[in-house]
Amino acid sequence: MSTRLTRRETLRGLGLAALPALTPGVLQLRTDEEVLSGCASVTEPGNYVLDGNLDCLEVLADDVRIDGRGYAVVGETTISGSRVSIADIVLTKGGRITDSSRVSIADSRVVGHPDDWRPQFVVADSSRCAVTNTSFFTPSVEGVILDRVERTRFESCTLISPVVLTLADSHRNEFVDCEFRTDTIQVLLYGSTQNSFQRNLVDGEGPGFNLRDSHRNRFVENEVDIIIAGFELVGSDRNAIHRNVVTTGLLAHGVTLEDSHRNRLIQNDLCGVSQQPVVESGGSTGNTVRNARC
Repeated sequence: MSTRLTRRETLRGLGLAALPALTPGVLQLRTDEEVLSGCASVTEPGNYVLDGNLDCLEVLADDVRIDGRGYAVVGETTISGSRVSIADIVLTKGGRITDSSRVSIADSRVVGHPDDWRPQFVVADSSRCAVTNTSFFTPSVEGVILDRVERTRFESCTLISPVVLTLADSHRNEFVDCEFRTDTIQVLLYGSTQNSFQRNLVDGEGPGFNLRDSHRNRFVENEVDIIIAGFELVGSDRNAIHRNVVTTGLLAHGVTLEDSHRNRLIQNDLCGVSQQPVVESGGSTGNTVRNARC
């Protein structure tokens, strides 16, 4: 019997919830808050607040809290501190988080500039960061990139761009209750291990999840509505693909395994796949396939 999930509308609702109104509010300063303006460079710990749009934002200090109050950074945003918390802000030219730990972004929007073809939101050489209830709309080629990042969590976020999400040499990161949408490529993993994707909605051309030399990742209860293929693994071993729902377009497979070994495909609903549900090639061995009956 099919185990098709019924979470599509719920997750799409999450996508809408991740687009906060961000209406600038009336400024009521606490005694310990400092107002940022112009092209702001934060070099001291403390609490900061916006009372208008910024030309740019640079955070170089640790132990910083910024309340955007719904205003925008119209230029570049860079963060190189630790224990930095940013909420209720619009980043109109993306952002860069480098050499940082415990950076959190919540209830915000990241909007890439249409004429900027660089990756729009990059987290590099960082760990233990968190992004919650935030939307990313980036018209450039690459949207969100994690490069040498560990133990970072995205929850209840919406990501929209030609290449939605790329993980390179990144490990133990989590993506929960997010929505990945595009007409091109959804999620790419290169040399990345022990990442977890749970209860996400993947919608677009595909493949939905594309793994290259990536091992021991977990994909649980995701819904993948894709044209090309749900999961494509190349040279990737010991990944767990459990209880996902995959629907594909014409001439597409549910899961393809090339030179990939000891992966476990358990209780996935591949009833909406137009071609062979699982294809093994390139000497793939030792894979366990026990999916739901249609």
